[in-house]
Amino acid sequence: MREEIFGKVDNYLSNLFSLNDDILERTEESIRENGMPEHSVSANQGQFLFLLAKMCNAQRIIEIGTLGGYSTIWLGRALNGKGKLTSIEIDPNFADVARENIKNAGLENTVEIITGDALDIFSELSQNENETVDLFFMDADKPNYMAYFEWAIKHSRKGSLIIADNVIRNGEVLNENSNDEKVIGVRAYNKMLSESDQVTSSILQQVGIKDYDGIAISIVK
Repeated sequence: MREEIFGKVDNYLSNLFSLNDDILERTEESIRENGMPEHSVSANQGQFLFLLAKMCNAQRIIEIGTLGGYSTIWLGRALNGKGKLTSIEIDPNFADVARENIKNAGLENTVEIITGDALDIFSELSQNENETVDLFFMDADKPNYMAYFEWAIKHSRKGSLIIADNVIRNGEVLNENSNDEKVIGVRAYNKMLSESDQVTSSILQQVGIKDYDGIAISIVK
């Protein structure tokens, strides 16, 4: 019953604000058609990312974990054609699907999708030492969240946002004895945020059609 009402409310809010359009729906269809994991953010979560990008006046965004490009489209639209979004996807097949979806969304001049391991790609991105990232969104391999954070901090400004998805894991973060590397990764990340003097952070629990999870939002001091 609890999960049912969460989904119904999620759909109510999505319909209320008319969040789904043909481009986003086609993106979700492409993910299903290509047998990809249906791990994209929900429409309401996408709108939330859009608002966060707007609120920090983002002109430079980096995303880790493109999948089919659903969240990428939300973030790309927030730039309004005036900035640049680099999204990193380790699976070349997923990246190909995402590139097509980005093209369909008319964002090919704003969004760049790079295929490869994010930690390797960071070395290339770091060559431009003067580049500042306004919003950094990680939604990929949880064991590397700490390493992603460290890179993001080095390339941020005061007021930049660092956002990490899936940090509650259906409540499994309470399990200190978990052997799941994803749980271990986000538990370490959450603890680090609570002790960091570089950022001010909040972790929000989220429920809806994507079940029960949470997102960590940090603002660089």
